[in-house]
Amino acid sequence: MKYSERQVSSVRILQGTAASSGIAIGPAFVAEKISPHLDRQPVRKPVQELKRMETAFAAAKQEIEQICEKACKGIGEEESMIFQVHIMMLEDETFRQEIMDRILYDHTSAEYAVWRSGRKMYDMFSHLDSEYMRARAEDMADISRRLMRCLDQPGEPEPPAYLCTPVILCLSQAVPSEIAQTNRSEILGFITQYGSTTAHSAILARGMHKPAVLGLNDAFDELHTGAEVIVDGCNGRVILEPTAQVRCRYASLQQTGGQTEQKQKQET
Repeated sequence: MKYSERQVSSVRILQGTAASSGIAIGPAFVAEKISPHLDRQPVRKPVQELKRMETAFAAAKQEIEQICEKACKGIGEEESMIFQVHIMMLEDETFRQEIMDRILYDHTSAEYAVWRSGRKMYDMFSHLDSEYMRARAEDMADISRRLMRCLDQPGEPEPPAYLCTPVILCLSQAVPSEIAQTNRSEILGFITQYGSTTAHSAILARGMHKPAVLGLNDAFDELHTGAEVIVDGCNGRVILEPTAQVRCRYASLQQTGGQTEQKQKQET
């Protein structure tokens, strides 16, 4: 039987942006959202904070180099170049100097200096005319998070403990390093609240051959861990808790890589 929009009208469909083709069916794992704000923390010994910051910069660079090497072996050399870009952004003199100046002259904590400077760069990228350059905001968020974590506890954190595996990983804002470090066998596909097809996380998802739908925006909040979802990476749709009939049809489409569905959608 042919698939059509009418045949899934009884279930909830969330529309996003198709970022990596294919069909994925499985339980959702909604990662905890990272707090978007950090209060200003004054310090009495800025020199000590500067030393902490230098150590964090060195640790972050080492970690990114390790991720780059892992991505090169596990995903591809071209995709791993994303993390060479991260190193360039991390070592950007303007970015580094602004962080150091906030610590030295404003007497703020290293964490706050990173958060404030990173937020400034994030906002700058987000408002650029070029879609490609706007997508670099995601990279700045990734770098800032890494620096803040290195200030607190250097070394890669333990991977998330999924309730079951494999899962469809749902992220408010996907960042490249998080995508690159996932275990392919544990991930069926990706869903994000924000993001675009030019984002490095989308490029990595395609390199991993994992279906991905990005940019659900407010509809992302309807997702919850453990719920069965279908990721339609061909048409940018997420189907929540599908009926057995809908699941069966998408499982059939899964065998053809979603090509049948794309064609039928064009015919409707």
